[in-house]
Formats: sequence, C-alpha cells, structure tokens
Amino acid sequence: MAEGSPDNKPYHMDEVCKGLFLGSRDAVLTLKGQHDLLKHSITHVLSIEWSKPDISALNLNHKFVYINDMPSADILSHFEECIAFIDEVLTSSGNILVHCMMGISRSSTIVIAYLMHRDKITFQKAFDLVKEKHPRTEPNDGFVDMLCLFEAMGCQFSSSHPLYRQHRLGQIAPDIQAGSQVPEEFIAADPAQESASTEAQTVYKCRKCRRAVFFQSMVLAHITGKGQTSFSWHKQMHPLAVTTSPSSTMDSSISCTSLFVEPVKWMEPLLVGCLEGKLCCPKCSSRLGSFNWSGLQCSCGAWVTPAFQIHQNRVDKSIRRQIVQSNHQHEDV
Repeated sequence: MAEGSPDNKPYHMDEVCKGLFLGSRDAVLTLKGQHDLLKHSITHVLSIEWSKPDISALNLNHKFVYINDMPSADILSHFEECIAFIDEVLTSSGNILVHCMMGISRSSTIVIAYLMHRDKITFQKAFDLVKEKHPRTEPNDGFVDMLCLFEAMGCQFSSSHPLYRQHRLGQIAPDIQAGSQVPEEFIAADPAQESASTEAQTVYKCRKCRRAVFFQSMVLAHITGKGQTSFSWHKQMHPLAVTTSPSSTMDSSISCTSLFVEPVKWMEPLLVGCLEGKLCCPKCSSRLGSFNWSGLQCSCGAWVTPAFQIHQNRVDKSIRRQIVQSNHQHEDV
C-alpha cells in the first residue's frame, strides 16, 4: 500500500525494539503524537521525507534526510548515515523516532536496514520483525530491491562495492536511453593511460595485441543465474547469490564466460549516440565483447542491466606491479 492511502489512519507510532520507534509525520506534528513523544522519552527524531517538518518547538535532536517515496529513489545511499545516527542514539541510551509521511515505506525501509546491519540478519527476517511490531510496514518495490541488494553487500554499505556500482549504472540507464551523455563520474580511467599505482593491480589485456583494457577493480558483480532455467526475457534472481567470477556461482555446472565491467574511458567513442554495439580493442580493433544499456544476458542466465560485457576468451589476466624507480615505471607479469 503506498504512502498517503486514504485507508490509513493519520497517526501511528510503534516501538520496534528497545528505544527505536517507527511512525508517521503526525507523530511529531499532532498533539496526541507529541504527547506520546514525551510519554516514551523520545530524545531524537529522524525524518525521512520530501520536506522537513518544523519541530523546533519540541527541543529534540532532529536529523532530516530528503527522500521521495519513489521506487527509483536511491534510499540505499542514505543507509550509512541513518544507521550511524540511530546507532549513536541507542548506544547512548536515548530513544529515537524514525518517521516519514505515513510510516509505511521510507521510514520502515530505514528501520529494516538498521536491524539487518545491527544483527546481521536477512531482509526477510528483519522485515518480519518490523512488520510484527509495526503492521503498516510496506516498503515500495524499489526499496525492497535495495534492501535485498544491501543484504547481498553483507548488510554494510560501500559506494565502491561492485554491486552498488552496478546499481548506480542501472539508475542512469533510462537517461542514457533517452539521449543523455554518460556522466564522467561513471567512466573508469583507461588503465593504459593511468599512472602506475603504488600497489599491485590485476589488469586484463587484449589477448591479440596485449593492450591493457581494464583492471579487476572495474569488474562489476552480478547475481548468478540458474543456467538454462534462467533463460527467459529479463528474468533475474533474488539477489542472494552474488558473483564477480565464474568460480563463485552456486552450481559448478553453471559458468560465467563473460565479465561485466564499468564503462572505461577508451569505450567513450563507441558509446556516443549508441544504446548498444560492439566493444573493440582501441589498439587492434579486435572484438572484445558488447554493450547494451537495456541489458545483456550472461552465460549463467543472469540478466545484467546495463551491460558492458567482455568475453573472457578475448582477454588475458596479469598482475601489474610497481617498480620503485624515479621514473615510476611499472611492469606486468
């Protein structure tokens, strides 16, 4: 049920676990709600909304996070700051109310994420716990996907995690399909032009001409499919089994013959004005793979969107080590 449904009563607040309350905007704006804030000794309020409620007269510690209740809203990127805020309150023996407009989707998502992180439990278990205490709990479909992604990330947010980077690419895919250019922040540096690192790095090279084309750090994780049973249009698994290489699939008989990577600088001329096409080595023009902003299917059956797919039989892997010299040379082995 979406927030703002006329079937919902305007005020509601429940204690999910000791010191952590979940409710609606009216919990801080109505007289009854404010009475309950005093009754439950609320010291902090976390508002997850599109507009900041004025609760200055309540003399409470207040944090506001701007998020719309839209499936496309990137609530996942706010998990870290919200979890840290809640944790700080509870570990100092304070009491906190987390609320959104109706206490249904946004605030429930944050509280579920907090329990997942704190107790290292699955999305389903955290959802059931919150739903039992706060029956209104119903994150929108997009938020459910992000909570499942959070679970696959180990209930720990990192903007550099391969799964999150793939998620962010998926968010801009509709804009690219509508004609927008790929933002520079989403394009990885060309390993052939990047300065040598102080640390060893795994680099992939064109098998034909040995030109470096991407680093291991540019490889994006995807949810492993179930082989032939996954081969239906746009069918994807629940994100519980994650792979960045063929060896980590659930079933040894299912293999990933491709790697999915971030857009790399040398790909830019191939991407301009194109929604799909071939990925060819910038030095020898040998075909390495394909790209498609609408997605491509891996050999394991998983559908990856968007997809920058490199066939593993077209590249070789080596280790680039730093040579400590004044001219900062490097070598690949």
